[in-house]
Amino acid sequence: MSDAPLAAATARAAPSPYAWFLGSVGSWALAGSMNQVVFTWLVVGELRASAQWVGVAQMCLALPTLGLVLFGGLLADRVELRRLVAWLHVAAAAITAALAAAIASDHLALSLLLVFALAWGTIQAFVAPARDAQVSHVTTGNLLRAITGATLVQFTASAAGARLGGIAEPLGSAAALTLQAGILLAGLLAVRQLPAHTRPTARGDGAGTLAALRSGLVEVAQSPRLLPVALLVAANGLFFMGPFQVLGPLLIRDVYKGGARELALQWMVLSLGAMAGSLAVLLRGGLRRQGRAFLVALVGVCTCLFAIAAGPPFWAFVAIVFAWGVLHSLFFNTSRALFQENASSANRARVLSVHSLGFLGMTPLSNLGCGLLARAFGPAAGCAIAGAAMLAVVAASLFASVEVRRMIRGESACVES
Repeated sequence: MSDAPLAAATARAAPSPYAWFLGSVGSWALAGSMNQVVFTWLVVGELRASAQWVGVAQMCLALPTLGLVLFGGLLADRVELRRLVAWLHVAAAAITAALAAAIASDHLALSLLLVFALAWGTIQAFVAPARDAQVSHVTTGNLLRAITGATLVQFTASAAGARLGGIAEPLGSAAALTLQAGILLAGLLAVRQLPAHTRPTARGDGAGTLAALRSGLVEVAQSPRLLPVALLVAANGLFFMGPFQVLGPLLIRDVYKGGARELALQWMVLSLGAMAGSLAVLLRGGLRRQGRAFLVALVGVCTCLFAIAAGPPFWAFVAIVFAWGVLHSLFFNTSRALFQENASSANRARVLSVHSLGFLGMTPLSNLGCGLLARAFGPAAGCAIAGAAMLAVVAASLFASVEVRRMIRGESACVES
């Protein structure tokens, strides 16, 4: 009797590479969201840091991305992605466990948290382009749907991670961080099941490191569709990340008199909103005019910032953050899809790292600036200033860029002869 039918049935029952990819994305997002909540609680709640030091601490968490994410894209184009992601999980678990041990032995200090933030941010700078590059290796067909599905899993896990991060106050930050390290190690089970891939020969591989890094930047700069999207993604990182990561926690502590539970709720509700937005895109079967949705999302978040600046009650603040999450998922999915669809296969990770550079690389400047804004004008006024600045950037892009106007109309990118 032939074993072929049994083998075929087993193959059909086994999880697909895309399913394992979703598992690995979920494990990292679960741990990463926990990390953001616990880290913020340590700075805002346990150390009671001033506004400018909250901005500095959050800046350190994102600062390595600014200098290293392009190197992360280069590395992802040159090494086997499964092995790279596995080692990044191990490194993140190790530094998390070390911080937990330091807190348990009563050695918590702001300087220690700043060192941890720089280490975590360094790892994140290599994770982001590696994850983005893996998408095209584990799925076929509608790329926006695949990206949106991954985003849905990411934010579902982020919501759960934010909820778990709330245990830092009742059970202790050391216990929360120990659980976080365990989740990172458990994620290796999914990472190890991902398929290996054959890397195409990338432009610039025969050149030096700087020339290879430059190839991704040059491709974005020369693309009529990617360049305006990249600039707006950078503006998003500059004007939206700080208000959420710095001004939001300061409002919760100083205006709403909340603790770790309320900080966790802020992150969880944003993730729930992003889940809802991603699910809506999946149920619609994608978006016909991605460029228009991308710009609408940016303007919508500006509206959320103005609403927060008006000083709503806490329940309304939470509702606004949920709407922010819906709009964030729309921005995140459409911008990543536009990059994936317009990037060359040989340079894909390097081009996608430019997206990460814009989105996450501007975050340290945003966090530092928002800390200074909060000190000078208060966190509510800082939200209004950030929203007005982003509206001005969107208006300027509509006025100055033919390609942005084409995106609004749903037309294809210009092709120069």
